[in-house]
Amino acid sequence: MLSGFEINNEEIIPVCVMATMSSGKSTFLNAVLGEEILPEKNEACTARALAVMNKPGMANAKAYIRKNDGKNYAVDISYANTVSKINSDENVLDVLIVKDIHTLTNVRRMIVLFDTPGVNNSGDLRHAERTKEVLERLEKGIIVYLLNATQLATNDDELLLQMVAGHVKKHKDVKVIFVLNKIDMLDEEKESIQNTMEDASQYIKEHEINEFSIFPLSALSAKVFRLKLNGKSLTKAEQRHLNQCYQEYQDESKSMLRFVHSYHQTGEEYVVNNQKVSEYALRRAIENTGIVEIEKEIGRLIMSLEQQLPKNINKLNEYFELEGVYSRKRRAKNLANYNGKINWICKNCKQINGMEQICLYCKAPNIKWRTML
Repeated sequence: MLSGFEINNEEIIPVCVMATMSSGKSTFLNAVLGEEILPEKNEACTARALAVMNKPGMANAKAYIRKNDGKNYAVDISYANTVSKINSDENVLDVLIVKDIHTLTNVRRMIVLFDTPGVNNSGDLRHAERTKEVLERLEKGIIVYLLNATQLATNDDELLLQMVAGHVKKHKDVKVIFVLNKIDMLDEEKESIQNTMEDASQYIKEHEINEFSIFPLSALSAKVFRLKLNGKSLTKAEQRHLNQCYQEYQDESKSMLRFVHSYHQTGEEYVVNNQKVSEYALRRAIENTGIVEIEKEIGRLIMSLEQQLPKNINKLNEYFELEGVYSRKRRAKNLANYNGKINWICKNCKQINGMEQICLYCKAPNIKWRTML
């Protein structure tokens, strides 16, 4: 799946996130990453799967890209929209993002998240083709399948779920986790979370998938809370969402954990102070003691000692540092990025260019330009 970067499938644990375009897939992934790296635009982007490798200790996230000119580049992606601009460049063949994903722990092999193109029949047909290609290469790993709680069983989702179900049946080493996203957008006076969870579960079972986990989620809230926790800047819309929703998630009745456990608990009741309490309530009390976080940290430290890096991972260090093309940082600073005899600055976007009189960055034709010595 990362053969273009000389990384063998046996050296990684692929986690492929799949969904229709309306399910909040990229928002979910950015919530996991703890920062806004992957594009969340509603319109379709170039049909390719973006890979994000978890490399503990990586100080700053970088994108390694392979272009159709046969050259390899490393790009600083610390600025917003950089990955979106890379993804929209038709000259880019493959993209590998490497960062320290604090929410995930590698176990012997490095976890790689694959953001597959959002499938939508009315959009670019290449998206479904690229997703199918990712599935065909997936012989061992995990699929995280996002369902839209507000739009269950659409035609687009039906076709994608059939594809995934068929693949899982043929590959016993491919596991699937279902996430019921946008659960916070339900009108609970008309449709309860519990009933929606049951409907989603039945929908999945209709595709002959009988053993699975399903988790309710508000990816947007999770992302915004994580951005705030990590000291990242918020847009005005994200700040409004934080202000409106934070207090709701302080309420125990809003806990998604309560609905997750409804599919995994034994139904046992316990007597505490002469009162019956549910398994969920007892588990929640245990988590609130802090012991669960300590156990997670012990597990993280143990697993980090066992991780094995792909043998060719250091070859990424040989990629040429490409600056001033996808990011506003370092505009017109690095002439070495271009091999042309003439260098010029685009009048439209101010980016430095080579010999071509069509801007490498914004694709605008440039008649009036000034050379750089």
